Amino acid sequence: MYETFLYHPERGLKTELTPEEMSQAVQDPSSLLWLDINDIDDSTIDLLTSIFNLHPLTTEDFIMPNARTKAEKFKDYLFLVIFALQNHNNGKHEKAKTIELDCCLGKNFLVTFHSDPITPLSASKERVRKQSPIIMHGADMLLYSIIDSCVDSYFPIINEFDNLVDDMSDELFKDPTQDTLKKIYTLKNDVMHLKRTIGPQADVINLVARGDFEFISPANLIYFRNIYDNLVRLNDVVGTSRDIITGAMEAYVSIVSNRLNEIMKTLTVIATMMMPLTLVASIYGMNFKHMPELESVYGYPAVIGLMAITMAAMLIYFKRKKWL
Repeated sequence: MYETFLYHPERGLKTELTPEEMSQAVQDPSSLLWLDINDIDDSTIDLLTSIFNLHPLTTEDFIMPNARTKAEKFKDYLFLVIFALQNHNNGKHEKAKTIELDCCLGKNFLVTFHSDPITPLSASKERVRKQSPIIMHGADMLLYSIIDSCVDSYFPIINEFDNLVDDMSDELFKDPTQDTLKKIYTLKNDVMHLKRTIGPQADVINLVARGDFEFISPANLIYFRNIYDNLVRLNDVVGTSRDIITGAMEAYVSIVSNRLNEIMKTLTVIATMMMPLTLVASIYGMNFKHMPELESVYGYPAVIGLMAITMAAMLIYFKRKKWL
C-alpha cells in the first residue's frame, strides 16, 4: 500500500497516481513526485525497480530492517536510513518506540518507506494536501521537511525523559527503595537506547550537510546543518542524563551502604551498652549459696542503680567520642 503526491508548477498538486503516471513524472524534470510506502510486496518492489531504478541492495534494505542509520550514494538517488521516535506510554513510563524510515532522494522524486505509522510523516502529508510550500521547492527540501519534523518530535520525548531522571534523583536522596533501583536500571536502558538512536543519526546528517551528494542543492545544505545542530543538542541532553544516571547508581550504592553502617553502629552501641549490664546480672544470677550481697536489704536497688549509672556513663563517653 502506498500514497503518491505529484506537484507540477503549472498543473499544481495531484494524488493517487497510476504506475504509468509515476513513470512519466520521473521523466519530467519540472515535476516532483513523492511516493510514500507503508507496506511492501512483490508488486511494489517491481514498481520501485522499474520506475525509480532502485538498486537491489536498496530494495533489500526496504524489506529487511536496519539496525543503524546510514547514507549510501547510488547513481540516480541518495539512500538514507533514519529513525523516528514514537512515545506510546499513555501516561506510563515505557521506552519510546523506534521506527525506521527509509528514504530515496532523486533529482525530482522522493521515495519513503516505513512499516509503522509515523506521526510527523503523516503531518507532512497533510501539509502537502493543503498545498503547503514544502513540496514546491524541490525533493531535497521535501526530505528536509520530513526529517526536521521527525527530529522536532524528539524534543518532547527527551524532555519527558529528562523529567523522569530529575524525579528519580529527588527520590534517590529522599527515601531510596528497591523500586528506586529498578527505576535507575530502567532509565539506564532507556538512555542507552536514545543514545544509540540519536548519536549515529547526527553523524549521518552531518555527512549529508557537508555537500558530498549532488541530489541536495548547495543552497539547502544550511537546512540540513540546522537538523544536525538539533541532533547534537539532543545528544548532549541525553549524554547529561546518562551521566546523572551513572552517578545515581553510585549514589544509591553509597546511600544503602551508609544506611547499613548506621544500622550496624546503632546495634553495636546497644550491644556494647548491654554487655556490662549482662555481666552484673549474670554474676548475681549464679546459684552459689554463700554470696554476701544476696542478704543485703538494699542489694536489688543498689544493683539497678549501678546498672543505670553504668549506662549513663557509657552514653556520655560515646557522645564525647562522637560515636553517637
